[in-house]
Amino acid sequence: MDFLRRFYDEMLNDEGDVIIANSSFTRSNILSELDSQLYSLSFDEWLEEYKERLREKANEILSLHDNRDRFEQLIRIHSLSNITPFIGAGMSMQSDYPSWTSFLYKACENSHITASDLGALLQAGQYEEAAQLLHDNMTSAVFNELLESTFLSRKEILGSVNYLPLLFPNDHIITTNFDEVIERVYADTDKPLRKIKSGKALHEIARLMNQDSNILIKIHGNCDQISERVLLKDEYDVAYSNEGDVANFFRDVMFRQSLLFIGCSLSEDRTIKKMMSTVASNGSGSLPKHYAFLELKECDDRIVRKIFLAQANIFPIWYQEGEHDESIEALLFKLNEDSNR
Repeated sequence: MDFLRRFYDEMLNDEGDVIIANSSFTRSNILSELDSQLYSLSFDEWLEEYKERLREKANEILSLHDNRDRFEQLIRIHSLSNITPFIGAGMSMQSDYPSWTSFLYKACENSHITASDLGALLQAGQYEEAAQLLHDNMTSAVFNELLESTFLSRKEILGSVNYLPLLFPNDHIITTNFDEVIERVYADTDKPLRKIKSGKALHEIARLMNQDSNILIKIHGNCDQISERVLLKDEYDVAYSNEGDVANFFRDVMFRQSLLFIGCSLSEDRTIKKMMSTVASNGSGSLPKHYAFLELKECDDRIVRKIFLAQANIFPIWYQEGEHDESIEALLFKLNEDSNR
């Protein structure tokens, strides 16, 4: 868990560098080089305290609603290697990448579209239409440059996304994200991911998954590969136009085994709608159950939200609003610890 050592060093360095003879030194380097044994003992003591705080936070979350029994099922499935992570933008936001909504408002500031017009589309769940409107107004060149400069910038990778290689060292990963956070997290391990910029070629993915391991399935492609990308309404219409390919993808990939949604809002977008259609066509009892770590907002009716998600065979483990970062880390830590017992 080297990423936690980096976090510990940052904590030591919070009070600023030490200036000696007009030279600057970080506190972590001073301690580690002056007395490496003391540094190791100090880190180990801090790490145990940090882990205990994560356990307490996880148990607090699992005491809510019907979370605990569902989490026990998740542990069992993960222990059997029968679950695939589905990673959303919430796992990149800790590294200072924007949510899709935030990006659209950023684009809005560089267009002649009003914030109120954009807000009306987003409120109605018309994200594809909103992106198309901004793209057409800004021109393709300006919109695409903003998209690439935003999501392909190389920021320091922080937060709970660092747990993925520990939990899923040999597994496929599914995402709709356009950034490269997941690729970079795995690049430093001995199991780097084979990246598939699938985009519109949905029909190829099930075959590739059977032939190889450690595939990153970017089902909406990469933002700098416009011919493969699925982002604008026109691009969605093309990618989802062949009902045979799309239906097979959702049956053979999205319901290949259980999914764990992490950092996903799970709103009524085209992916969720297609999952619902697959469940309706095949019957919920014949398909794997999916799980999600999901924020329960104060404005949400938990029962209504749970019934909505169940139509896609998704069953949430709730955490409280405004506690995303610490809740996701605590749950991933506990999943990793309990699965390895």
